[in-house]
Amino acid sequence: MAAVKDKPKRAPRNTGLKLDLGCGARPTEGFQGVDIAEGEGVDFVVDLFQYPWPFEDRSVREVVSSHFIEHIPHYRPEWNGVDGFWMFFNELHRICRKGAKLTFICPYSKSDRGFWDPSHTRYIHEVNFYYLSPQWLAEQGLTHYPITANFEIVTIDGLNVPDEIMNRNQELQAQARSWYWNIVSDLKIELKAIK
Repeated sequence: MAAVKDKPKRAPRNTGLKLDLGCGARPTEGFQGVDIAEGEGVDFVVDLFQYPWPFEDRSVREVVSSHFIEHIPHYRPEWNGVDGFWMFFNELHRICRKGAKLTFICPYSKSDRGFWDPSHTRYIHEVNFYYLSPQWLAEQGLTHYPITANFEIVTIDGLNVPDEIMNRNQELQAQARSWYWNIVSDLKIELKAIK
């Protein structure tokens, strides 16, 4: 009679790193700060535009990042012509474990906030995040993009919407966001890593 093997134990859900990317001087409570410069609250000094990052594959269970992704450069010579958006999110996917939660806050592309800071290099629209799904890219005939990441959009919310818009019906709110400037100042995007 064959011996019964014990089932491998699953790692507890609360294991893995929780990182605040581009944390600056104010990392999110409960997260380890990652920034290019040393400082209080910075646990890992990392240039997030140099790849690979010093984190193991599938070692991260949650990521937050506030007002950082709009600074991702489009080009660096060592990227061999690949846009920085792909480089950043491909690397982020590598370090995330299955089901990892990611939350980003950034200025909206139709907001003055997106243009105030001269160091902003890209203007983020909610559709940008659909490009992180190989299924969506295939449906659009866009499989030529160099994306190895696979993220599911959980939610995309507009922040700081004026009361006179928020108090209107959903149809008018959607129309205002599509046609008018400064209706939404920031986006809050929640993604889930698909592995």
